[in-house]
Amino acid sequence: MKPISIKGLRAASSIFALLFILNASGCAGAAGSPSVPAAAGTTAAAETMAATETTAATETTVAAGTTTAAVPQTSTSAERTAEAATTKALEKTASEETGAPSSPHSAPTSESDLPTLSVIYQDGTAVAEIPTQSGGYTLTIPQPDGTAQSIIACGADPLSDLAQRTKEIPYVEYGGQMILSFEDGSQPDSVELTDIILQKDGTSQFGERTYVHTTLECIDGKAEFTLEENPVVYLSSTINPEGFYRGFRVNCTWENGSAAEYGFVFRAGTCFPIESSPETSAVSPTQA
Repeated sequence: MKPISIKGLRAASSIFALLFILNASGCAGAAGSPSVPAAAGTTAAAETMAATETTAATETTVAAGTTTAAVPQTSTSAERTAEAATTKALEKTASEETGAPSSPHSAPTSESDLPTLSVIYQDGTAVAEIPTQSGGYTLTIPQPDGTAQSIIACGADPLSDLAQRTKEIPYVEYGGQMILSFEDGSQPDSVELTDIILQKDGTSQFGERTYVHTTLECIDGKAEFTLEENPVVYLSSTINPEGFYRGFRVNCTWENGSAAEYGFVFRAGTCFPIESSPETSAVSPTQA
C-alpha cells in the first residue's frame, strides 16, 4: 500500500469537516422548521393576541353595559311617569264609577268624604278650643250616564244643639284669631260664615235680617279670620254680664254641588266684669 502523505490527510480531514458542517447545518435547518420553541412562541403570541382581543371585547361589553344601564334608568323614570298618569286616570275612573273622591281636593260623594271641623281661638299665648258641631248636608253623586244623583240629609241645627248641650261655653276677647280646620275629608271649595247673636238656647236674638255674612278662603284645609265686635249687640236693651252668646254657621260647598253645614258658639263682648273659669275660657274678660 502506498503511504498517505500528510498533505493528503489534511485535505481529507478538511473535506470530512466540511461535510460534517453541511450535514449539521442541514439537520439544524430541518430541526428548526418544526421547532417546539417556535411553536410555543407562536402559541404565546396567539394567546397574547387572544387575551388582548378578549380584554378588549370585555371592555367593550362593560362599556356597552354601562351605556345600556343608563337607558333603563331613563326608561324607569319614564315608566314611573307613565304609571303615575295611569294610576291617576284609574283613580279618576274609579271615582266616577264608585263615587269615591281620589284626593282631599275632590268633591265629596259619600258621608265619609265630608270633613270634620275643629275651631281654635288664639290670641297671643291664650288658646281655647271652641265647641263645634256638624249639621245637614247635600251630596251630589255623578252617574255613568252623565246625570247626577243628590242625597239630602237633614241634621239638627248645630247652633241650638251646641248651646243646649255644652255645659260651659268659652268666653273670648275681640282681636284674636279664629282658626277653622277641615280634617279627614275633602277640602271645601268655598266657606261662608254667618255671624249670629244668639240667645242662651242658641236661637237668633234679633232675627235673620241682622245676620252678617262673610266668605273665607280655604287653603290646605284651613281658614281663619280675626274676631271683631258684631255691632248688632247694640240693638239689645239689656247687657248680659256673662257676655253675648255668639254663633257662626259655616256653610261649605264644593264645585260638584255638594254642601255641608257646621256651626260653633262662644261668648264675647260685655260691658260688665265677669268671672270665668280657666277650664272654659281662653281669656278672662277685663276685670274692674
